[in-house]
Amino acid sequence: MFIDIQRAIERAKSGKLIGVVEKKSKMDSLSLVIPAETVNYDILSNMMRNGDRIYVSLLPETIGRLKIPFIPSANGLSDISFGVDIKGSKGSSPEDLLKTVKALSNPETLPEDLVVPGHVIPVRVSQAGVLEKPGIAEASLDIARMAGLSPVGLFTKIESRVTLSSLMEFLKDLDIPVISISDLVRYRLAHERLIERVVEATLPTKFYGVFRAIGYRTRYGNEYVALVKGDVRGKEKVLTRIHSECLTGDVFHSLRCDCGDQLEHALKKIEGEKRGILLYMLGHEGRGIGIINKLMAYRLQEKGKDTVDANLELGFPPDLRSYGVAAQILMDLGVKSIRLMTNNPWKIEELERYGISVVRYPLEVQPCPENVKYLRIKKEKLGHMFSTNFEFHHPGENL
Repeated sequence: MFIDIQRAIERAKSGKLIGVVEKKSKMDSLSLVIPAETVNYDILSNMMRNGDRIYVSLLPETIGRLKIPFIPSANGLSDISFGVDIKGSKGSSPEDLLKTVKALSNPETLPEDLVVPGHVIPVRVSQAGVLEKPGIAEASLDIARMAGLSPVGLFTKIESRVTLSSLMEFLKDLDIPVISISDLVRYRLAHERLIERVVEATLPTKFYGVFRAIGYRTRYGNEYVALVKGDVRGKEKVLTRIHSECLTGDVFHSLRCDCGDQLEHALKKIEGEKRGILLYMLGHEGRGIGIINKLMAYRLQEKGKDTVDANLELGFPPDLRSYGVAAQILMDLGVKSIRLMTNNPWKIEELERYGISVVRYPLEVQPCPENVKYLRIKKEKLGHMFSTNFEFHHPGENL
């Protein structure tokens, strides 16, 4: 029983549960969602009876104000905290959890009012919500915010041992309607604008011809640059590279990664076709952890860690990047169908969730002894699509 987003918002505002479907890696999951401000004992008992743990979605400033320690989530889409309880809580009963939920949504709650660990799980959510990360935590907070309530969402994940259709029938019996995160994304894209086109200038390059350099800024201050060659508006299967900032690889030609070679290869391909887009994602350094943390990860790699384990040891998920902003920039450029130069299946999947039609254009470059382990780990642990298994070894490959 799917309903439209506006009806879902009205339902949430009146204090009723919504089912939310999340599609990831060709699988569906279902969660129960309600704004924290409207939850009561009966609703919370229902969520505890039919779901697993109780999660509360909070903005970064709320997490910071309450000084809640957090740990990276397994999938890297949200920062999940250690559980918390309101001080004086006696356990995990609906009464106790309700007190904690209400405390987390109360702006007057102080850090000393909470104890760690506890039974309610705070999740740190981006200001941009599903327009940056299309996940259940972001959806729950967006629904609360769109309903005009405190930006604190509440959700629980329904056990997925049965089929989605069975879960849908189960919710129908409970008179709980369902929306999809994809529908919520499309609704927000149609009614909101996350990006602003700030400036456009001509950029002649030494090796790759002339581009239009278009500068974008989000409402949260992040900046991005699109290099555009030729007429792309309304065209199908535009050759496109969405390139994560990599100071070490792009500027200093580091041999630890393949980023610089991929950037040069993509620019050559676009110049060769005389039409295409290179979207340079500032802020994606080190798969989102920043240049200083990336150098710290390098130091751990020199001691034997691989690129994924180094991020985890520093307290980060393997990959913090998201592509909602990239999708909006492509739409602003008048492009909804691309040939994407990438080896990253998650990038393709997320862009498709934002309504971009994607055909993969492989972007493999020649490995070297210094980056062979890095490329192998990207294939084995991050699922990147490479045609080689990178079987050869070298004393320096831990780098």
